[in-house]
Amino acid sequence: MIVNAGRRAAVLLAGGREHVRVRCLARRGMLHSECEAVDRVGLAPGAHYALTGRDGTEAAWYVLRGTLTTGTGTPLHTGDLLLAPHGEDVTLRAGPEGADLLCLTLTPPAVTRHLPPRTPDTTGDHTPEEPTP
Repeated sequence: MIVNAGRRAAVLLAGGREHVRVRCLARRGMLHSECEAVDRVGLAPGAHYALTGRDGTEAAWYVLRGTLTTGTGTPLHTGDLLLAPHGEDVTLRAGPEGADLLCLTLTPPAVTRHLPPRTPDTTGDHTPEEPTP
C-alpha cells in the first residue's frame, strides 16, 4: 500500500493573485489499473485553470468544495462531476470562494486496447512464459 499524506503541492501562478494548488495523490505505477493520476486541485478565488498537456487521457473532475464555471459557461457546484472525454480541452474558473476538486485521470480505451494487461501477479510464479508457435 502506498499512502501520500504529505502536505507539499505544486503551486502554479496564473498571474496576479490567482493561485492553483495541485497535489498528486497517486500516479501510474502506484495503481494496478489504467489510471494515470489522482490529483487534488485547489483553486484560489477567481483563479483560471486551463488544462493542457493531458493528451491521450480522459478525466473525471469531482467538485469537493466551492463553485466554478467551465470554459463553455456551465456552472459547477459542490458535489458536481465534470467528465472530460479523450481529446477535449477543459478550462475552469473558480467562484468567489475558490474551489477544491478531485481529478481522476484515466487512459481511454482507444489507447488501453493496444497495451498489455496491467494486473497484479498474485501467483508468486514470476518465470517468463514460453511463446506459443
